[in-house]
Amino acid sequence: MALIIEDGTGKPDAESYASAEDLAMYAVKFGVVIPAEVLAQEALLRRSALAMDGMTWKGKKMSSDQALAWPRRGVLLDQEIKPDNYLPARIQYGQMALAAEIHQDDIDPVEKRKGAITRERVEGAVDREYATIPNTSGRLLPAAPDRPSATQFADYLQKRGLFAVRA
Repeated sequence: MALIIEDGTGKPDAESYASAEDLAMYAVKFGVVIPAEVLAQEALLRRSALAMDGMTWKGKKMSSDQALAWPRRGVLLDQEIKPDNYLPARIQYGQMALAAEIHQDDIDPVEKRKGAITRERVEGAVDREYATIPNTSGRLLPAAPDRPSATQFADYLQKRGLFAVRA
């Protein structure tokens, strides 16, 4: 089933900001691993679009009938209010980066990763011990420490970077 791509009009049935072909070109350009099958690529794009819907973006949806979070109205960026049908290229690139990150999580689950080195002994052979990473910890981001999607989305999210909440 072919993806329905958002084009800035606020489609009520849109499923993605990028096509499987866009994702394949992104993977080649940036050297990320994605599945070879088009259906699996489309599934990743749908999953990443759903994850993006849970993010707190600047502005408001252009229409209550639109399926995805973008396009939005009232987006202030660089001291300028963007047009209501504005669909930033970084939203599309961010979705593709997020899709690649989700795939990386699928093939390299958190529970199989190693934590920080807590002990290392050298006398003849190296003896290295790793910390256990509990997958219930709210402190660990899934996948690699470098998250390209977070960089792509930064200017468009309500809160950017670290912030403290006073209790």
